[in-house]
Amino acid sequence: MREIRIRNLNPPLKTAIFFFCLYCTFGPFINLGYHISKKGIGVENVKKYYIGSEDEMLPGQSLVSIFEVMHFHTWAQSSAIFILSAIFSISSFRYKSFIIGLTFIFSIGHIFLPSFVRFVHPNFSYPLFITTFGLSFNTILMALWIIKDVFSRRISD
Repeated sequence: MREIRIRNLNPPLKTAIFFFCLYCTFGPFINLGYHISKKGIGVENVKKYYIGSEDEMLPGQSLVSIFEVMHFHTWAQSSAIFILSAIFSISSFRYKSFIIGLTFIFSIGHIFLPSFVRFVHPNFSYPLFITTFGLSFNTILMALWIIKDVFSRRISD
């Protein structure tokens, strides 16, 4: 039995996979633009955004507002990462399990660390940056690798 690979899929499915991965490639950049416009750049701005600043009369994020974001991100990220990971699992990349597992770990950090910044300690903003970068990097890596495989030559029977 021949192993399933992206390059051997039918053209309509490869087209759908290509466009899904294109969305996944642009998503982290859109997310970055949103966060820069909302919070600014740097750890201090992230702390101000979540904790607030009396000097600048900025209120901290409430538990409800953090839960609203966590609620959305939990389902949206897990769904998108699952679909991307399922497609990535039939790619030609060597260390698939490692990248897939790491992506889910980064996603969990990206979802839960903002509440730690707000309610436990502001220095959780440092691992928040790491998990956000890791999630973005892995998402782009998987999507671009899949796109590469979409355009790879089909292997005949």
